[in-house]
Amino acid sequence: MSTTTIDRTYLNRAVRGRTVLVVTLVFLTAVAGFIGFGNVRDLAADLTASYTTTTGQVVDEGTERVLEGSRRSKHWEEYRTVTVTYDVPGTVGSDEIRSDTVQVGDTLDVWVRDQTGEVALEAPAGPDFWQWFWAVTMSLLTLLLARWLLVAVRNSVRLLAFRPDTRRPDFVFSLSGVSASTSGRNGKRQLLELSGLIESSADGERVGQRAQLMAPEQHTPAVPGFPPRILGYRVSQGAVDGIVVLHLPDADAWWVATLTFPADRQAQPVAG
Repeated sequence: MSTTTIDRTYLNRAVRGRTVLVVTLVFLTAVAGFIGFGNVRDLAADLTASYTTTTGQVVDEGTERVLEGSRRSKHWEEYRTVTVTYDVPGTVGSDEIRSDTVQVGDTLDVWVRDQTGEVALEAPAGPDFWQWFWAVTMSLLTLLLARWLLVAVRNSVRLLAFRPDTRRPDFVFSLSGVSASTSGRNGKRQLLELSGLIESSADGERVGQRAQLMAPEQHTPAVPGFPPRILGYRVSQGAVDGIVVLHLPDADAWWVATLTFPADRQAQPVAG
């Protein structure tokens, strides 16, 4: 079977443009995953921790300097620390902890964490709300970013592999208007917006519904004017929108856009 040769100039521009999205999602997924892994690891460690109650002896005191505050107001804080020695079955150890009340020479009850030898002056209460919150939140965020990354990579691969061959268009877009808008930092990114409706579709869905095609201006072909009907091929399809390849037969131009349905975006649940 022969393969149809098409002008991929604007398709390749779209793929190169999506590379930034893929790289950004890789970075964000890696950062969220690293933080989430640490949160889950610490939570699991606290859930499985065991403690031995014993008598501790305060043998020394000192200070600990910690850099605290927000990015714009970082400052050093000093905290008083004491060194506590303890004796549990089979182990003699010590730990340095913060305290403003206990004094050198004091003897007191302490809780020694069996896995690490850390000392607590009060009975450990287990993981708090924020440990659970960040462990769950960062795990869900990592999964969400990973899903977006997989979709972005999949769509880029599908665009690279796109060949119309004998494939029929998935829909015909009836154009009613063209406008331009800006986005991004300082409004430097020019977007082309085509408004209209789905005149027909291969699966019979969305026929007659208002729709919008959107693409960066540099990813669209330079034509004197857009025809009243544009052929579309789906690359991805979500609940309300998707990535599509568009074809202008008269100009033999192929390019990539995002198909959305304004009515779906504007629909809001009615409060009871």
